[in-house]
This record gives sequence, structure tokens and C-alpha cells, in this order.
Amino acid sequence: MANLSITNVCNRSCPYCFANDSKTELGKTFMEDNVYEAALNYLSRSAIKQVRLLGGEPTLHPGFIKMVTKALERDFTISLFTNGLMPENVLRFLENAPEGKLSILLNTIHPSEGDRIGIDRQRDVMLRLGRVIILGINICSSSQKMEYLIDYVRKYNLKKEIRLGIAHTVMSKANTSLHPKEYQKTGYAIFKLKQEAAREGISIGFDCGFVPCMFPEEYYNLLSEELKNAGTCCHPVIDLLADGSFIACYPLNNLLKIKLNDQIDSKKLSGRFEEVLRPYNETGIYPHCSSCPLFKTRCNGGCMSFRIQRYTRMYDRRN
Repeated sequence: MANLSITNVCNRSCPYCFANDSKTELGKTFMEDNVYEAALNYLSRSAIKQVRLLGGEPTLHPGFIKMVTKALERDFTISLFTNGLMPENVLRFLENAPEGKLSILLNTIHPSEGDRIGIDRQRDVMLRLGRVIILGINICSSSQKMEYLIDYVRKYNLKKEIRLGIAHTVMSKANTSLHPKEYQKTGYAIFKLKQEAAREGISIGFDCGFVPCMFPEEYYNLLSEELKNAGTCCHPVIDLLADGSFIACYPLNNLLKIKLNDQIDSKKLSGRFEEVLRPYNETGIYPHCSSCPLFKTRCNGGCMSFRIQRYTRMYDRRN
């Protein structure tokens, strides 16, 4: 797996944005043609058949249509991560994408946010591209309401899947994140969402960083499949930034960067990042994680960024 962050330019300013550190470092950046071509070659060398396009907001890249076309000509499938606030010419282009070649994860604007223009645009995108859209949400507060997602799936005939992500802290702490102290309350809200979604035949998927102790034991047993598949792992996702630098993931932008070259493949890259991250695998978010019976068997201790920051705090106290 590798995510191509083709630009860090965005038309929203979400307080939890994982890309804050790379935005600060690089300024406004668009991936150049030669870097994109090298990225496609990297995917081919690594036997990866999917081009995952992220931002910022990837559809704002002035060469977005050309980039997607080039990937399709090389027989890749496209997975687009978007806020839906895309230019009209891009939306028309995506409406005509070959069957089975495009999937979209739409990061939704909550109806209570008051962004009427943004919400209306997202609804237009859902109406026109619904057959390929999976809804996503980043949870940055335990009081966040999520039931509207089910209404959207039903109303716009979207794919029957909802993808949940936790707003993790970036290493500079320059974003709003869901504090681990809110995990259990969040777990209860997620379980309520799962119950309602199940009645509609909608599945719930987890991104990284979810931990079993978010849920009461009886809930954990019912959510074990989702947690096993995606929630209890923390390994290098591999994001390629617009300047051609690989990072382990957005929250770990400031940890290590490896430059894209003509020899590297995903196996070598993952091995290098795993080597750097290995010392942080011996603990979890909290001191008691290491004595928890679920640690290392069903849980690896939560988001790596939280764990590294815990090490940093310990080091600072000792010095």
C-alpha cells in the first residue's frame, strides 16, 4: 500500500488535519509530472495495482485529470480520498470513469457545521457518483454525532460501508485530536452507530489506531472482526508527499523521510520504517498498556504518534 499525496493544497481547514506538519514544512505544493511518473513506477515495482490519491484535496491539482488518465492507461485502479469540494470539470470526468476502476472515500462535512455551500456540494457529488462512494469521518470529539452517515447512504444509494478514523495527533501537536481519555465514550457511540448501521445492511470499517479498551468487553466481542482487520495494527502506511519524500504516515511526518528513487520498492521501504519504529513497540499510550492481557495479542498500544510523544515526555522529565 502507498498513498500519493499529490498536493497539500486544500479548500477546507479542518482543525484535526493530519497533514498540518507537511503543510508547514513544504508550503503550497503540487506534485510534478516526473515525481508522479516515478511514483507509478514505484507502485509497479512493488506489485501494487491501486493508485491511492490524497491531499490536501487531490482534485485541486491542476493536472488531476491527466494524472488519473495516465494511471488508468497503465491499468491501475484509482482510489480517491476527497472532501468532495471538487471542480465541476473533475466531477464530470469522474462521472465517466470506467466501471470498476474508481472508488472514492468521501470525508464528510457534519450537517451541524453550518457550511451550507460545502454540504450542498458534497450532496451533489453523492448524487452523481454515489455508486462508487464510501463515506468517511474522522472522529475528533467523543460528542461527535455520526448517525447522519446512515441517512446519506440510504438517501444517495452509496456503497453500504462507513469508514471511521480517529483524529490522531501529529508530532508537532499542531492539530486537534481525539485524546485517549475520550476513547471509551467514543467506543460507546461507535457501537450505537454499528447497531443502527447493521439494521440497514451497512458495514463499519476502522482505520488505524482503534484499541480494544475503547469498548466494553461485550461490545469488543461483537466488534472483534473490524478490530482484527484494521483496528489493532499500526504499521507504516507509507505516504508519498508531493515533493517526492516518503513518510511512514501523516502523523509521523517529522520522524523520518526517505526520498523516492528508481530502486526502492514497498518491501524495502516498509522494512526501513519498521526498523526506526521498532523501539516504540514495547509500550502503549499509557504505562498500564504493557501489563494489559490484550497488549501484543489483540492490541499493539494505539497510535504510534501518541506512543512516541509519551517516550518524549518521559525523556524530558528525566533530563
